[in-house]
Amino acid sequence: MLSQQNLTKLFAKQHNWQDRYRQLVMLAKQLPDFPEEQKTAQNQVNGCENRVWLTYQKQTDNTYVFSGDSEGRIVKGLMAILVIIANNKTAKEILSINFQSILNEFKITAELSQSRLHGLVKLIERIQSIV
Repeated sequence: MLSQQNLTKLFAKQHNWQDRYRQLVMLAKQLPDFPEEQKTAQNQVNGCENRVWLTYQKQTDNTYVFSGDSEGRIVKGLMAILVIIANNKTAKEILSINFQSILNEFKITAELSQSRLHGLVKLIERIQSIV
């Protein structure tokens, strides 16, 4: 899986929305398979246009590893970005991340529909509420 630094370089190379869209779809495909038994109401992120699930494991070093799935390719790609940014960080580090700023830097949010933006906010809130 990519690092946040690699993501920054990757999206800097995308010159238009179609290129960024394709990149989101490719990132969605890189997410590890999400077990069907994890697709429960407890793991579902409410407020998203598509059904979205997010789980986590707290590691022995107090860092978190997130995984998730979505029925929508774009949302799944957005989740992949959030997971890459948040994974292997402590609660304090995760809470200090300005996810919106990073997504703006990648020039992703300006092209999203209001419902996708709302779902993205809900995903970020879920990650932050876990830690």
